[in-house]
Amino acid sequence: MSDMQGMAAMEGMAGRDAAATAFWDSMRAHTDSVVRLEPNRLVFLRAAHDSLVRRTLERMDREMTGMSMPSDSAWLALADSVRRDLAELPALTGEPFLLRMRGNAGRLRRLIERHERMMTPMEGM
Repeated sequence: MSDMQGMAAMEGMAGRDAAATAFWDSMRAHTDSVVRLEPNRLVFLRAAHDSLVRRTLERMDREMTGMSMPSDSAWLALADSVRRDLAELPALTGEPFLLRMRGNAGRLRRLIERHERMMTPMEGM
């Protein structure tokens, strides 16, 4: 590979890394906002939250599959809890909705952090 091709490949990788960092930063900001948002406004975030969480779960699955990385039992249990929350949230109102939504944001945050720890050793390969 020529020096120019090598530089272009590294710039492409840096661009993907920057995009991934921006995505994960935005998801952390989202989970923080769900926890802090006023209860009467949280209900309006329900559909957007569902969509963001589903896309995040799909991205984590894709990244792990792409790196041939098996999920451990703790990661699977946490991901299942996040998915179960999503399935049950539409039927909830009032205090149960608020508690589940905030709990889901916390579980998603822990899942993202766990995912990043699992992926970090793989980045150097």
